[in-house]
Amino acid sequence: MLSKQQTEEEVKQLFQSFGAIEECTILRGPDGVSKGCAFVKYGSHSEAQAAINSLHGSQTMPGASSSLVVKFADTEKERQLRRMQQMAGNVNLLSPFMFNQIPTAYPAYSQVEDV
Repeated sequence: MLSKQQTEEEVKQLFQSFGAIEECTILRGPDGVSKGCAFVKYGSHSEAQAAINSLHGSQTMPGASSSLVVKFADTEKERQLRRMQQMAGNVNLLSPFMFNQIPTAYPAYSQVEDV
């Protein structure tokens, strides 16, 4: 994790020793405040792998709450799978057991015919 105060230039300085950086972007919210995450794009896979091998978990940046996480960006499929797993977990909150308890908890306001 990056500190919320780190700039793109500081991130580049940290990562530049592993290869030529083509792009460096810090993720920011609508208010412009850093989300503590950045994407660094190298010219080659081997440069990126060298940065991962050297920097992942190696330090906690000043002002950050956890150590540096350096990894390849998730693919779109990986992001979709994670979202689906999160949604599936949320659906479990709405189990039939819960629906069966509604009439007991709020008898004047609900009548469940079938689940």
